[in-house]
Amino acid sequence: MVGGIFCYHKTSRVMPNCLLPQVSWVRRRDWHILTSGTLTYTREERYGVHHPEGSNEWTLAIKYVELQDAGMYECQIVTGGGVVSHLVNLVVLVPRAVIPGDGEHHVESGSTLSLTCFIEQSAAEPQYIFWYQNSRMINYDRERGGIKVQIETGEGSRVISHLTIVGVEPSDSGNYTCAAANTKPASIVVYVTEANKIAAIQPRAVDHSAALRAAAPLVLALATLSIFLLRH
Repeated sequence: MVGGIFCYHKTSRVMPNCLLPQVSWVRRRDWHILTSGTLTYTREERYGVHHPEGSNEWTLAIKYVELQDAGMYECQIVTGGGVVSHLVNLVVLVPRAVIPGDGEHHVESGSTLSLTCFIEQSAAEPQYIFWYQNSRMINYDRERGGIKVQIETGEGSRVISHLTIVGVEPSDSGNYTCAAANTKPASIVVYVTEANKIAAIQPRAVDHSAALRAAAPLVLALATLSIFLLRH
């Protein structure tokens, strides 16, 4: 990914080379002069300057933009009348994937699994969005079958990916990851449980009246035995 910061000077008439304004780009974080004219003054090859011949445009280009590149940059224009500067604040966005939920999703065997992934803070639609079960990409899993992935555009710059798996089985359990180009991925753990096993672990209410009815004959028998012992 390449980021560009533009700078213009208002002089439009053709001037001799000795009178051309000198345009420099300075990184305000450390006051490092990155470029001056068409020359680059840094060992980092990610930086460069673009200046179409005869134009008033000077563009500072940054390849493979990183979080640490965020901050203030100053375009300095030196003319016969002094120095004119213009500040530009570079904001670096980190696209991220978000799967709603608390990190777990439970579904019964035989039903349909539906997961949604939101791609947020992306300046452009990602080139791809892949779904993984554990380490296996499943977007085009013909062996499993019953898998469908749909992509749509939401509000603003959000992109939404829907994963649907029909007739899930216990083998479909595992870690599901939504990964897109130049985006921090998101994961969720899916548990597929058979319906009868779910019912077996559900707590059952205690029928106290039934317990009393079952205990009544025992109490009566003990009372009868006590009377028999007293008489003898």
